[in-house]
Amino acid sequence: MVNQAYFGGNMIDTERVREMTKLSAYETHEGKQYRQAVRYFRSDFVGIHVIKGFFSGTAAFGICLVMWGVYHLEELIAGLGSMDLIQLGTDILVRYLFFLTVYLAAVAIYANVYHAAGTKNMKRYYRRLKRLGRLYEEQESRSAPMRR
Repeated sequence: MVNQAYFGGNMIDTERVREMTKLSAYETHEGKQYRQAVRYFRSDFVGIHVIKGFFSGTAAFGICLVMWGVYHLEELIAGLGSMDLIQLGTDILVRYLFFLTVYLAAVAIYANVYHAAGTKNMKRYYRRLKRLGRLYEEQESRSAPMRR
């Protein structure tokens, strides 16, 4: 039994209206959020984010290094003559590589999870679209005159 209501002399299928409302809500909210993610294959999406993460992570480390240098400027200037600059550079490089490795791993995990969630939501959206199409086809078959 189809749940229908009369509105202005026309029959409205409430189940179809419910599906259309859910689809519209998805398009205006979640659909915009995940549209970029599902446009790419997962490996491409993760790769793009890792490349962006490399540049933003390098900038963040550089900013933190400058802030540390400004905070310890007096000590650095006082010990400049007796400081082993090669050791200091090596320490900074090792910490940079460690930070970047951890940061890029976190970015890759985030991008994978985000892409998986977007794919899952888009599959649900397409399932609802197919169901809406079937509802339209059912109504057409009910309202079409019988031919002999």
